[in-house]
Amino acid sequence: MKFYDLNLRGQNYDDDLALVKEANKFGWDYLNLNYSHDNFEKAIEYKDDLIEELSSVDFNQTYRNKKNNFKHAELSMGINILNANSNEIRKIINKYRNKSNYISCLGGDLKVNRSVCENHRIDVLSRPYYKRRDSGMNHVLAKEAQRNNVAIELCFRDILNNHRRYRANIISSFKEILMFHRKFKFPLILTTDSKSIYHVRSTRDIVAFFKSIGFNDEEIYNGFYYYPKQIVDFNNERKDMIIKGVKVIDSDDFTDTYDNLESDLEEFNESEDFNDELIDYDDIDIDLEEDEP
Repeated sequence: MKFYDLNLRGQNYDDDLALVKEANKFGWDYLNLNYSHDNFEKAIEYKDDLIEELSSVDFNQTYRNKKNNFKHAELSMGINILNANSNEIRKIINKYRNKSNYISCLGGDLKVNRSVCENHRIDVLSRPYYKRRDSGMNHVLAKEAQRNNVAIELCFRDILNNHRRYRANIISSFKEILMFHRKFKFPLILTTDSKSIYHVRSTRDIVAFFKSIGFNDEEIYNGFYYYPKQIVDFNNERKDMIIKGVKVIDSDDFTDTYDNLESDLEEFNESEDFNDELIDYDDIDIDLEEDEP
């Protein structure tokens, strides 16, 4: 099984290079750096240099050296819309939809959550629970997300950087969103939201956490591979689309990722020992009570 992380915090060349190298060493197969719309075009200028540097990583004595058929991670760049109202979101989408293969929007405000779920041109609603006492989702938003194929994103860093009642509220939000996902079948993706090398965790640790709060193997598979790959593949094919749902394809290219579900889950269960003693994240000593966006 491959692991996709569609949300790494892009900042500048040096920090981005250190971040993607560290994530690649810890087992991630596909990495997406997210930037604000103001910094996105500047970041695109050094994307090729990042890819070249990433291809030179030595995996000896690293976590990835223990994986079968390991390769250097693929790298992409996207836009994360922060602190914008519905009108600003629409303007940014109109400007950057054809320039970026990945667009997400930070949630939290119910008006923003609904606006994003109703917009099929946005790929992901990130952290709908942000700075809320509830999950930020309800049955109406869940239906809209499913109808417009907008993925909902849960970020591990929200667990890592919070503690006590804040962490408890976030875990409760994760479980409520999982409940809506099971009922309404909207895409649900899982990310690390790593901002520095100190936030990076191995795929084994991340899987252990999500198992501990009630995710089953198929939901973890979907969250780290199937749904993220769908988003990446769909956006890579936008140029071939005549209208939504209709595209030009070659007969040799017709494949279905989900056809491999059974074999991938078997590999996921057998090749990776994720059933060891789970990590107690309450023992992590973090001073922050609530993280910045």
